[in-house]
Amino acid sequence: MTITQREILVAKMSLIGFDGFVESGSLIKAYMPSENYSGEEMNRLIDECVDLGIRVQYRFHETEEQNWNREWEKKFHPVVIGDQLLIRAPFHGNGGDLPCTIVIEPKMSFGTGHHHTTRLMLLEMMQHDMEGKRVLDVGCGTAILGIYAQMRGARRVLGIDNDQWAYENALENVKQNRAGRMEIRLGDIGSAGDEKFDFLLANITRNTLVQEMSEYCGHLADRGVMILSGFLDEDVQFVLNAAYRCGMDHLRTREDSSWILLSFVR
Repeated sequence: MTITQREILVAKMSLIGFDGFVESGSLIKAYMPSENYSGEEMNRLIDECVDLGIRVQYRFHETEEQNWNREWEKKFHPVVIGDQLLIRAPFHGNGGDLPCTIVIEPKMSFGTGHHHTTRLMLLEMMQHDMEGKRVLDVGCGTAILGIYAQMRGARRVLGIDNDQWAYENALENVKQNRAGRMEIRLGDIGSAGDEKFDFLLANITRNTLVQEMSEYCGHLADRGVMILSGFLDEDVQFVLNAAYRCGMDHLRTREDSSWILLSFVR
């Protein structure tokens, strides 16, 4: 199942009452109060997925009442990236903080440091000098990338996301990390107006990257750097071709468990 298909499945499950999701490989565990479960609704969802080419197998069982927040927190561990950056949640406490620590309130937004692509993005950002630079974070999710860009000295950071939940979570995380130079806007790439940036960050799906590539490149200043992830090795050529058509030069490729990062310079 592709990233897009998983996103569609989770979105459809949210519409019928599921309100907690944990992904592990190709498995998605979803939760809802037992009194809200409807086999008829679930079967209709499966039929809709089949029509979209998404194959789903599922099973369910009823569990005893428990403190789900506490159980979830037990499984949510801090993450260290490149021995330089610690990412943790507020409930972990600050006893093990590194000089560079980001505190993320882990809700339904993408970007807690646990996924391969988020780690790839942060590792690549570590290779670039962002002091005094302007940074655009497209599909910012939790705002983790933009917050890190400010920590690296960026003087202007704009994060945009078209999801209301992500937008609100990003605002919360910006405040939590005192990232006052980061602005969050609700919307798509058009929300960036005519502004130019020295770095563009986008950790989203292949289809979106390809479709919006010319707009991304249009927001880059001369010698601006574009860092992209969110796709698998089978999608690399599609992304490369889209960037080449915009006159971008390929800088670097990173890979982690078949997930790919590509960076470019204008």
